Amino acid sequence: MLTIIGNKSRWFNGACLAITVLGAWIALTTGLGLAVEVPRLIHPWGRFEPGAWKIVRATTESFDTRGQSLSITETRAALEEVDAAGVTIRVEVLVEVAGKRFRPEPQTVRQGFHGEPLTSDLSISEIGPVQLTVQGRTIDCQMLEVKCSNSGVRTVSKIAYSPTVPPYVFLRESTRTDLSGERVLETTRVEVNVLEVPCRVGLRVLSASQTRAVQTFPSRSVVTLSLISNEVPGGVVCQTAKETDEAGHLIRRTTLELVDFGLRPGLRYSGGLRWRLLPRRIYELPEDWVRPGLLPETQGLSWPAGTSIERQLLPEGRAFCFRPDF
Repeated sequence: MLTIIGNKSRWFNGACLAITVLGAWIALTTGLGLAVEVPRLIHPWGRFEPGAWKIVRATTESFDTRGQSLSITETRAALEEVDAAGVTIRVEVLVEVAGKRFRPEPQTVRQGFHGEPLTSDLSISEIGPVQLTVQGRTIDCQMLEVKCSNSGVRTVSKIAYSPTVPPYVFLRESTRTDLSGERVLETTRVEVNVLEVPCRVGLRVLSASQTRAVQTFPSRSVVTLSLISNEVPGGVVCQTAKETDEAGHLIRRTTLELVDFGLRPGLRYSGGLRWRLLPRRIYELPEDWVRPGLLPETQGLSWPAGTSIERQLLPEGRAFCFRPDF
């Protein structure tokens, strides 16, 4: 469930968390044979209504023996459906590499409320209550274990969440192995380490949370810092990641920014007291980050009317986010 920049199939997974508590708990379909009820709020799209959308831009620097290269990926995700079992999200991507633009076929992704694929062998069990401490504050959580297999990979995750305290999911530990369980493909630990971080989005300063994720692969590792807001579909406002090899050498660095979002098709969230149809770009990274805006046009992509990101940033629309310290 970790958000991994550059891999669009995982774009919405993990440390991205949610909006207001919806109060009701949603039981998963009995056909999946699950023993526990799962709240919609623990999925970063689960508490939004169909039609909610967001656009993000990821800028990736890669370093190798041939030098440095740059790629930009713009992704639009839209929530198509929320039901008792999970969410359905449509993802469109535009990639620019070495001056060339590529538009892969749009994907429709179906996920349970933990971000897991809804496979026939999906198993969710309750471990019990746990207490976690964030900045000296004790958070009462419930611990779940989620097991599933997909595309020849078995994933076992332990998830600690609070049904009342945002950002709801406070700890996630996952191990991905081959189906035999003998070869570990990836281990991931995602935890909330800072609460109530001020983050300006549009005209408002939202209260966000910072998460730190560490992914370990056989020959490399990735550390990702994210700011997540309960009021943004998909959760992520900004994100930065660095990837290193076994010797600790930097091989890739990525920053991601929220370009635009809305809670209904064709409408942007103004950050004020009313909806506006004015085109606006609501987020920009500080200039000392890797600068966005290197993809001047979204050629080949047709967003719904009124949602083009090819707009000039309004002065009051600038946003400030954190500068990460790894």
